[in-house]
Amino acid sequence: MAKKNWMNEILGGQILLHSGILQHARFVLFLFVLVILYITINFGMESSLLIERRNQRELKHLKADFTSKSARLQYQSKRLEVEKRLLELNSTLKAPQNPPKRVIIGE
Repeated sequence: MAKKNWMNEILGGQILLHSGILQHARFVLFLFVLVILYITINFGMESSLLIERRNQRELKHLKADFTSKSARLQYQSKRLEVEKRLLELNSTLKAPQNPPKRVIIGE
């Protein structure tokens, strides 16, 4: 019979009245709010870390792309490569035969 009485107290909610949990309801509610806040902050940090990792990957890709384009541009800007390209395009431009001269304007 005592076992049945104990079950009735738990299922009926009488245990809350006898144990004094209702007296600490504000504290329990405060703890609940803190747990919810902790979970929210944790999810926010996790999403910001995912965004940061994605940005780091994109930055690495863009750096590699920049390096390859820069190397290709440096190669194409060499004098011999420019002359070859001009010949391919049937241009009438020729390489200068005389070095440039320095122009000095009156002192």
